[in-house]
Amino acid sequence: MQLRRALGLALVVTAGAFTACKEPPFFPRWDSDMYMPLSTQPVKLGTLFGIATIPPGVAAPDTVTTTQTLSGVLKDILKNVVTDPARCTSTVNPALSCDQLKLTITKTAAIALTDTLFVANAKAGLNAATAGTVVFPISLATSVATKTDSIFLTQPSVAMLQAAGQNGTTLWIMLRGQANSGNGVTITSSDSIAVTTSVTVRISTVHN
Repeated sequence: MQLRRALGLALVVTAGAFTACKEPPFFPRWDSDMYMPLSTQPVKLGTLFGIATIPPGVAAPDTVTTTQTLSGVLKDILKNVVTDPARCTSTVNPALSCDQLKLTITKTAAIALTDTLFVANAKAGLNAATAGTVVFPISLATSVATKTDSIFLTQPSVAMLQAAGQNGTTLWIMLRGQANSGNGVTITSSDSIAVTTSVTVRISTVHN
C-alpha cells in the first residue's frame, strides 16, 4: 500500500515537472485570426495646420502621429503572429500575407487629402525606405467625408509586428501628406480629422 502511494506521488511530481518545463506535445494547436484596434484620436485641423484659412489652390502639409504601447493581450497576440508563408499567404499575391490592416479616415472640413499611413516599431522607421514598415497610400476628395480601405500586409511587415510584440516595443502610427482646399476653406474650431486603424492577423494558438 505504501509503495503504491509512493509511486502515485512520484508520477504526480514527474507530471508537474514536465508541465512546468515544456509544453506537452498532446495539446491541440491551430491558427486563428485575431482583430486588434489600434489607438487613434481626432486631431483638430486648426492645431494641425496652424492657420485659420487654407487659400484656394494652396496645399497645406498634414502630419498626424500617434503611438500604441504594446502590453497585455495586444503584446501576446503580436508576438504569436504567424510569419510562415506556408501557413498564411494571401490568395491575391503570394508575396503578401493573409494579415490585413484596415484604415478609416474621416474629415469634417471641405478639404481634399492625399496622404500615406505609416506603421513601424520605431519612430525612425516611419518612412517607405525602412524594411517592414507598413506603407498605405490613401486619398479623400473634397466631397468625401469618410473613407475606409484595407491592404494585405507584406511578409516583412508581419515580421515587424511580431518583433514589436516579442520585444514589447511601441508601435508608431503616422499619417503624412497634404490637404488642398480647392476653392479655399476656413477652418473652424470644431473641424477635425480622425484616423482609426485596426489589424487582423493570424496567430499560433495552443489550447490546454
